[in-house]
Amino acid sequence: MRHVPTDGWTRSDPALVERILRNLVENAIRYTESGRILIGCRRTGNSLRIEVLDTGIGIPEDKRDEVFVEFAQLANPERDRRKGLGLGLAIVRRLAGLLGHEVTLRSRPGRGSAFGLTVPSVAPRQVMKTCRPAAQSAAQPPANGGKGLVVVVEDDAIILLSMRTMLEEWGYEVVAAVSADEAVGTLTSLGQRPDMIVADYRLREGRTGLQAIRDIYGVCGVRVPALVLTGDTDPARIAEVQQSGHRLLHKPVAPEVLRNALTSAA
Repeated sequence: MRHVPTDGWTRSDPALVERILRNLVENAIRYTESGRILIGCRRTGNSLRIEVLDTGIGIPEDKRDEVFVEFAQLANPERDRRKGLGLGLAIVRRLAGLLGHEVTLRSRPGRGSAFGLTVPSVAPRQVMKTCRPAAQSAAQPPANGGKGLVVVVEDDAIILLSMRTMLEEWGYEVVAAVSADEAVGTLTSLGQRPDMIVADYRLREGRTGLQAIRDIYGVCGVRVPALVLTGDTDPARIAEVQQSGHRLLHKPVAPEVLRNALTSAA
């Protein structure tokens, strides 16, 4: 495996782009028994296309949409869990959609595949010519802590993973749960009170994010700031959230919008 250095710059969420590329590289390793894997970057007009190329088994043309579906594994018909769960490329497509980036695929069965992530090309950031002394740099607070504990309740596992990755990159401690019961159980075992709650409106078994927030309030004994995410445009749903006093964010939520909402609600 080798990579080709680039002087290209883009603007995106580093944690989610890293997760996308990590999944593409892991996928290439899994399906390339011999040969090579190459990671590089091409300029295409006002964009950059980061590519992961392999000489693996390749993907038939009629299966190229299927590989992006949750739990789909073309080379694992026996569903052997040791070969993974088949979520890698599904996560790639979901995270790329969240960021507004395009994922491309070229492949020839028996010859290999080329997955690409197209991101915007931007001017290089101006870098300070003088660096901080090493001792001062080492004294900076860790990147994964210091902003408080956020509970995220979301029943879509891929979105939950992306939210957790993003929030931890921003410096929050995160309790990620697919239900209110799971969130309450984790908080109880930790013995901690959250500083903020982020809940999807529609959860499993007909429950709502508003109910999840109330359940968490019940175990905490105090109200903390809460955000409700929804893709529902029904005026009644919107009014219900607004009447609860919680801030409403409409899906898909851009990372900078969520970050600003968390900062202002803290």
